Order: sequence, then C-alpha cells, then structure tokens
Amino acid sequence: ASMRSMARLEDGSDQALVEAKAVDEAYPLYGALATEPPLPREALFAERSGVFGAAAPELLFDRLNLKLGDRVKLGAATFELRARLVSEPDAVSDGFGFAPRLLVSTEGLAASGLVQPGSLVENAYKIRLPAGASETDLKAIQDQAAKAFPEAGWSIRTRSNAAPALSSNIERFSQFLTLVGLTALVVGGVGVANAVRAYLDGKRGVIATFKSLGASGGFVFTVYLVQILLIAGLGIVAGLILGAAMPFAASAALQSVIPVPAEGGFYPGALAMAALFGLLVTLAFALLPLGRARDVPATALFREMGFESRGFPRLPYVAAAVGIALVLAALAILFSGDRRIASIFVGATVFAFLVLRLVGALVQW
Repeated sequence: ASMRSMARLEDGSDQALVEAKAVDEAYPLYGALATEPPLPREALFAERSGVFGAAAPELLFDRLNLKLGDRVKLGAATFELRARLVSEPDAVSDGFGFAPRLLVSTEGLAASGLVQPGSLVENAYKIRLPAGASETDLKAIQDQAAKAFPEAGWSIRTRSNAAPALSSNIERFSQFLTLVGLTALVVGGVGVANAVRAYLDGKRGVIATFKSLGASGGFVFTVYLVQILLIAGLGIVAGLILGAAMPFAASAALQSVIPVPAEGGFYPGALAMAALFGLLVTLAFALLPLGRARDVPATALFREMGFESRGFPRLPYVAAAVGIALVLAALAILFSGDRRIASIFVGATVFAFLVLRLVGALVQW
C-alpha cells in the first residue's frame, strides 16, 4: 500500500512530505531490498515497545536533519529510522514519487490510522508465477481475471508492461531524440556545404594556378575531395571517441538519479552507423560545391576571386549528390527508433528545402 502523508518529528518542530509504502512479509517477490546497514525484515520493521521500524533514503535524513535511530511520527504511529534505504527492487514499477520514500510494514501503516474511508491509498498485489510462465499464459490470466470481475476497479499489469507511465515517457523521449538526431544531420550537412564553399574560396588562387598550368577539372575535384574527406575523417574519429565515452559518463552521472542500475557499454554497431552517416553527409553536401569549383575557369578565378558561378554543376555530380542524399534519408528512416516520425521529418525537410529554394529564386528573379 502506498500513500502520501506528512512525517513529523516527535517534538513537532519540523515535518516533510513522504511517500509512505507499506510492505508485508512476502516483500520483495523478486530481487532484494538494499539498506544501509543491511537488516533482515524482522529487525527492520518489527514493533518494539509500541514503536515500529522504518527505512528512508538519505534525502529524508537530510531534509529533517535525522540520523539512524531517530524517530518520526506518521499519523498516530511512531517509527524509528533503523536503516537508510539504498534501493528498492520494484522502484521502476512504482513510478517516480514527489517526495522521499518512507518504507514501513503493513502493521505500522495500519497503526498510523491514516487508512480511512476517503484516503488516497494505492494498493498493489504482486503475484509470483511459475518460472516457465510465458507471455501467452500471462495474457490468459489477465483476460480471465478481467472477465471474471468486470466491475472491479483494478488495473492488471504484467512484466511486459510493469510501468506504463515510464514506458510512455521513454517512448516520447525516444521520439524527441529521433527528431534531434535528424535535425543534427540536416544542420550538419548545411554546415558541411558552407564549410566546403569557404574552404574552396580560400584556395581559389591555388585552383587557378592548377588550371593555368593545365590541370584538368577532374584533377582539381579529386585533390580537394580527398582533402575534405581527410578533414571529415578526423571529425568522425573525434566524434566516435566522444560517442564511445558518453555511455560510461552518462551511467556514472545517472546512477544516483534513476532507480535502476545504470551500466555503460561499448556499442560498435551504433558507432559504425554514426561513422557511415558522417561520411554520407560529407559527400552529399560537399559534391555540389566541388562540382562548381571543377567547372570554373582559371580566368574567372583570377578576375572574380571567388566561386560565384550560377546554375548547377554537371549532371553526374548532381546525380551523385541526390543519390547519396536518398541513401542517407533511407538509412535514417530504416534505422530510426520511430520510422513514422522519421518519414514525416524527411518529407517535411524536402518540402521546406523546395519552398525555400523557390522563394530564393523568386527573390533573385
């Protein structure tokens, strides 16, 4: 049974909102309750001279300036804080609370007198099934209970959906990260195009000299494509190192925040996909500026001192850039956590690009 109430010091000098949780002798069915110091259930919750035992996290100790052995009042009952609560095996299914936990026994909660008609109390009955129980068996039990008691005001959760609210939040967060990742691809691609254009503009004298000495456009294209790929490779390697380290850094930072063990790991598949995306973005957005630089004559470079030619580069470069962009979009949708969101984003990005291109053409017309 869980409910919110106020925990008060014995002298009434201070109080704090707590999430009181009462457990019986069978708790926990799975896992282990971690306390500091470790105590068996009898020593932790037993009644001694009218005082019940309890465990609370460090936050409640700090909030009320308590230490082990101090007492608090919950309703009409007095509880002695015999251990610090480190972790609960069922914390995820309970959801996130608005106050520190106060773990007590069912007898202690009953003695508090807080459970009255009209009290906001949530009762949870957890059942341990045989080890071989399949998802089909769980669904059959769930359907049978709902059919036998159609008017019951309960909700039945199985291990596949133990925390619906948390699952919904994770799904929304995943969708948000999908949008963030796709936006980063587009913004990064635009940045690559601008960086390549600025880099080539800084090399205009060298390119003009190459062409004046008889170098072909293909030679110029190849030389600067290799240079850009080398620069992009350095950026990709730096990103991979940072990406490989982030799970370990995040797990260390989140360990004290989330109620489940946070373990970092090395994910070569995700890192390889990130490297592929970085390479494809570089090629898709660098080919067009390189194609323009290939076709600008040396006289124009010496005269205008820049790449100001209008129109599109040659068809092979345009086709290659469009083809790589399509492959990039297909991979982004295929490997996205939410393909519907990714498809909508890709379509909206293409539409926005076409609209902005049309507006730009009309302004210049």
